[in-house]
This record gives sequence, structure tokens and C-alpha cells, in this order.
Amino acid sequence: MDKAGPVVRKRTGTVPAGSVDDRRVRRTQEALIFALIHLVLEKRYDAITIQDLLDRADVGRSTFYSHFRGKDDLLLKSWERLLEALDREMDQRREVSESGPRRVAPVRELFHHVAKMKPFHQALARARMLDRIYQGGVNQLSRTIARRLAASPSAKTSGRVPTPVAAQAYAGALVAMLRWWVDHDAPYTPEWMDETYHVICRPT
Repeated sequence: MDKAGPVVRKRTGTVPAGSVDDRRVRRTQEALIFALIHLVLEKRYDAITIQDLLDRADVGRSTFYSHFRGKDDLLLKSWERLLEALDREMDQRREVSESGPRRVAPVRELFHHVAKMKPFHQALARARMLDRIYQGGVNQLSRTIARRLAASPSAKTSGRVPTPVAAQAYAGALVAMLRWWVDHDAPYTPEWMDETYHVICRPT
């Protein structure tokens, strides 16, 4: 598997999206995060070593370090990629109206995903990793929300609040609602949380 190392390093150059090399990189990254998820369900997060990940994912050490600085970096970057994927999923739904996008963040998609990953989430809570995960979520969501606000004049805040400030506030509110929802054992459906979030945070 170490043969994949040079391929991975090319990705920082001009590897076209969708190319064979790009797909190989993506498969390697997916194998590593799936390995981490399964290992977290089997043993304490703190007890998982890089070698455990390499053995489970069948990935070479040089290949791993061409992607990630360590176990925490793998977890955080995979979380960011998940949020990007959920945002793209919302784009594909083309949920727009004449007055602009009905939603600025993929709330129901995110809540559905977290609900399916409850044991993994609980394991990260025991490992005291959630603060870092949630902060990474705010950072990533603020970027995609800012992009949506900037792309739709009708969704902006009419100049009263700079777009980056509004996006940070909306992202922080979303992550706070997610944390409350998880801590209270998901008392409402993801659809209800999505609607409520956009009632609270919809730009006017």
C-alpha cells in the first residue's frame, strides 16, 4: 500500500477531480475514516494507535502521513468533508425560491447523520473530543453559510450585519442546537429542528 504515497502527494498539485488518482486518494481516505469509526466502537479513542488504523484500513504509514498529521487530524478533516458533502447534497436538491434559498445550512441532513452515528458520538464524548469537533463544525459551516449568503442578494442581511459575522452567528447557532438535541436524546425530529433553525436564523 505504500505505493500509493506518491499518488497522494500529487493531489496537492494538479490531480483532476474524478481522475483515477483522485478516486484512489478518496478511497484511501474513506478506508481510514471507516477504520477509525469501527475501532472507536471497539475500544477507547485514546487507546487507538496509528498502527491500529493502518492495519484495519490496509494502508501504509507513508500514505497515512501524506494525508493526515495524526489520528485527531483524520477525525477533524473527515468531519469537515462530511459537512461539505451534506452541503452539496442540499445544493443538489435545488431548494430555492424566487425570494432566495429556503435554507442556508443542511440542518436535517446533519441531524439525521448524527442520529445514525449515536454510539460513535458517545464514544467521542467520553474521549473529550466533542469540543474540538463542534468548533471545527462552526468553522466549516460558517464558510458554506457565508457562500450562500453572498450568492443570494435576497438572503443577505441588507447591509446591517457583515456577511462573515452573520455566517459565524448562524453556524454557531446550528452547532449549539445540535449539541442541545444530542444531549437531550433527540426530542424532536431532524425535520422539525431544520424548520425551527431556519425560523430562528433565516436572514431577513
